Amino acid sequence: MSGRDHNTGTIVKWKWSLASGECAPCFSWPVVQLGVDDHGIWLGSRQGNPVLQPDGQVELQTHDGVWLIPPRQYWIAAFWFTPATDLTIDICVPPYQQSDTFAFIDLELDLYRNAQGEAGIVDQDEFAALSAAQLVPPHNLDAAVSTADRLLALVEQRVEPFGTAAKPRLQQLQ
Repeated sequence: MSGRDHNTGTIVKWKWSLASGECAPCFSWPVVQLGVDDHGIWLGSRQGNPVLQPDGQVELQTHDGVWLIPPRQYWIAAFWFTPATDLTIDICVPPYQQSDTFAFIDLELDLYRNAQGEAGIVDQDEFAALSAAQLVPPHNLDAAVSTADRLLALVEQRVEPFGTAAKPRLQQLQ
């Protein structure tokens, strides 16, 4: 990390292309490291943060956000606590860290909890297409389904870290 602040980094989201069969980075955004606890590594970024899109364009992040990268798990959570969305979870191959980059390969299943507390699993159609394309090993697909099912109950019941654990991290950004 020579010359860089040790508290900064980048999250890179990789996705499979069903057309080409290749896996490539499609989103990336700078983050600051907010700390580590029993839940994992906490990262954050502020409203207005640049987010590189798959088409090469940059969009600005619309709200402050906090990400949790748990060790050796098939998910990464994003906490927003906005009037519309409390959190979203990408089901993915276990994220990895290389220097100051945190990367994960999206397996297309996503969870959400809105501000009213309603939670669910979305993008099953995208997951089915990825599965049918046979680009991902079956054990990762099985882990994606079981992880999504297991996490849904925890998200609905606000079991930590899906309760209030991220709120102090969000306040660190301000």
